[in-house]
Amino acid sequence: MTVLQSLFLGLLQGFTEFLPVSSSGHLMLAESLFDINGGLFFDVMLHLGTLLAVLIALRHTVWQTIRHPMASKKLLFLTVASIPTFAIALLVKLFVPEYIMRYALPFGFASTIVLIVLSDRLYKQRFRLEQAGWGSIVVTGITQGIAVLPGLSRSGSTISVMKLFGMNGSDAAEFSFLLSVPVILASAVVEGWEALHAVIATPWYCVAIGVTAAFLSGLVSVYMVMRAIKTKSWIWFAVYLIVPFVISLIIL
Repeated sequence: MTVLQSLFLGLLQGFTEFLPVSSSGHLMLAESLFDINGGLFFDVMLHLGTLLAVLIALRHTVWQTIRHPMASKKLLFLTVASIPTFAIALLVKLFVPEYIMRYALPFGFASTIVLIVLSDRLYKQRFRLEQAGWGSIVVTGITQGIAVLPGLSRSGSTISVMKLFGMNGSDAAEFSFLLSVPVILASAVVEGWEALHAVIATPWYCVAIGVTAAFLSGLVSVYMVMRAIKTKSWIWFAVYLIVPFVISLIIL
């Protein structure tokens, strides 16, 4: 792997992890179009870079939740929503073959487009996160679990679902990012365990460059989404997704 390739993959991972455009889908397209793959260890390190990005971006909320776990419902909501997410992700990993995941790519992109458009057009704020019902929290967790399918954006689908329920847009985005923390951490642990038995062929300086790029671009993407939610420019992400959707149809 070259320095430019590691920089490219780091930027791609960081931006697409939190923008509603699907990191898994974009990485799959990049591997097919440019024939580059950093290996399992490199992927794990990129995940840790994006994990650090969301922790830094939401450091005040994270710190308050840790210091006063019973002061709000956030920690409880995160726990409840994570249960169906992990259950679905485990079932997919155990029983869904890799080649089927690849062929789900166009469907994932199309589903993300539909969810973003619907949430943009039908959105009517009715409550804040603290007032959310258990149904909306569980459905959000289920949605995040289904988003293990490539092309289906984790952030895009969860934020859209919460907006369709009527949750405040900024609260929905923040909760989606917080909900990514246990998912990214669990993914890093599982892939890290597998990486222990794999050959690490990527040079250390390429890993460092990729992680740094993932961290910095992840920070930018978190703030971009928060700003987009407030300025109501959410729909442009759906317009952009038409491009990878078409590309995925061509390369399959």
